[in-house]
Amino acid sequence: MNLSTEQIKHIDNYIASCGIEWIDVRAEIVDHFANSLEEKLEKTPNLNFKEAIVNEHKQFSNSGFKKLLKTKQKSVEKKFYKQVFKQLKTFFTLPKIIISADLFYGFILIMNLFSNKEYFFIGLTALVLLIIIGLIFRISNERNNGKKQFLILDKTNLFLQLFNGLMILFSNITTLRSEESFNILIYNYMQIGVFVVLLLFYWCAEYVFLENKKYVKTNYPKIAI
Repeated sequence: MNLSTEQIKHIDNYIASCGIEWIDVRAEIVDHFANSLEEKLEKTPNLNFKEAIVNEHKQFSNSGFKKLLKTKQKSVEKKFYKQVFKQLKTFFTLPKIIISADLFYGFILIMNLFSNKEYFFIGLTALVLLIIIGLIFRISNERNNGKKQFLILDKTNLFLQLFNGLMILFSNITTLRSEESFNILIYNYMQIGVFVVLLLFYWCAEYVFLENKKYVKTNYPKIAI
């Protein structure tokens, strides 16, 4: 027998009360519960539905859904980074390698406008910092607006922390370089190369995030995100 809409909603509310805030993760657990309870109701039509939900929950480990949620988070993050690096690789093969080369050459032209090259790289560091600040602002704004939460759209876990780490690394490269090194072209080109890769990585992360957003809109059309 198929569960009613009210029964499905009751399962969803129960799982939400257990601390599973991510809608996409909750949907998977609801589906698991629904399939199991449907089988039980087929055999025992007079089954107490609320008690059956609790009993179904008891079949998980003593830590409840925590272990499942942790596994799901790792799975989503792994899939996200795999998609990002897959996109990043395309910028080092034809035809997108032309975009990478143009970016690299464009930054070299801009660098040549500076008599003191150190100022140029300080400017690049500031640009990365602005991207981070903008990203943090967007995440904060989304949460303050009370938007529905999806694990595959959680920027904090997915790429804010990693990109922030890369920004710190780039900043340290500039700080640790000696004044004389800014007059050596090969060092400048290497750091510009790092910056271009960092910029492309960010673009790829945003692209994958938007693709995930399309997926969510397709699979959860009634939920505003």
